[in-house]
Amino acid sequence: MSYEFQPVEVGAKVFIDEDEPAETPDPAPEGEGGFWYPIGQVTGGSEIWSFSTGADVISGFVLGDNAVYFGSNDNKAYAVDPADGSEIWSFSAGDNVESGFALGDDAVYFGSDDNKAYAVDPADGSEIWSFSTGSNVKSGFVLGDDAVYFGSGDNKAYALDPADGSEIWSFSTGADVRSGFALGDDAVYFGSDDNKAYAVDRADGSEIWSFSAGGSVRTGFALGDDAVYFGSFDNKAYAVDRADGSEIWSFPTGSLMESGFVLGDDVVYFGSFDDNAYAVDPADGSEIWSFSAGDNVESGFALGDDAVYFGSDDNKAYAVDRADGSEIWSFSTGSSVISGFVLGDNAVYFGSRDDNAYAVEVSRAAYETVRVSDGDDWLMEAE
Repeated sequence: MSYEFQPVEVGAKVFIDEDEPAETPDPAPEGEGGFWYPIGQVTGGSEIWSFSTGADVISGFVLGDNAVYFGSNDNKAYAVDPADGSEIWSFSAGDNVESGFALGDDAVYFGSDDNKAYAVDPADGSEIWSFSTGSNVKSGFVLGDDAVYFGSGDNKAYALDPADGSEIWSFSTGADVRSGFALGDDAVYFGSDDNKAYAVDRADGSEIWSFSAGGSVRTGFALGDDAVYFGSFDNKAYAVDRADGSEIWSFPTGSLMESGFVLGDDVVYFGSFDDNAYAVDPADGSEIWSFSAGDNVESGFALGDDAVYFGSDDNKAYAVDRADGSEIWSFSTGSSVISGFVLGDNAVYFGSRDDNAYAVEVSRAAYETVRVSDGDDWLMEAE
């Protein structure tokens, strides 16, 4: 293995292979000065592939064994090879596809602005069924054992039979249902533009509780053992008791919220239109850290072992250290990044308003900064 010098900022985080620890330094190549350590290759934040569609890619993403699934405002849903970005199939709906996606053994589920929910064969993209609602379908989708759940701009949440698309129940709210959905043992949780979050019985669609926020509830929902977490256009994130809907805490941000929510072992992560991503203690709502992006943070969030991934209206995707909120890497696209994020073994997948879906290399857990004797920092990248 050979190495070459590349400069990095002093104090930068450099990801290394833990199987190749630093060895005794050797003299640098002639003319370079200093010393170098053969500590493995840098990884993270580099493009693996991009896939062009005909319009904005702002939908959810879901990853299967052999494909990543997402939608575009070119009125299509796509299945793309996660390794090389080649198209497996595309499915034409009647309007924009910007909803969440849910994946089952025999179908992938999503919605469209043509007012329909769809079940499509994950292998070949053929339609299994469609279900008509009274308005656009932009919400998240979540799949249970016996039902697929989602919402519509007709003010309703729906539970459908995943096999044939027949309606099991519908639940009426006071406005559009455009939030994410989270599934518990006995309840499904979601929000509405009527400024409420709801817990509804999975089996029969009866209301268990509703919680009144101060604005529309369009964020994702994250489910903990005792609480459900979400945000609102009233600029707050909430933790609400799963059983009775009572407020446990609220966390104020500087603007409205429409991002995903994701729960780690001891942290809940989300974003705000105040240009920040947040890590908050799920028990008491205290801030652990905040990360400033260059514009609104309204994308989905994906959680890795050591990093949290999300996008911003500043046209970038970010990997941020879960523990301290420091930036690991950022990746620039041609427009806003407000889609869902999904994490694979070696890549994070997401979309942009530049009409592309992306696969970007994720980062490794271990890192070390290398300092050479002249005071500059260098890293050795394997050739």
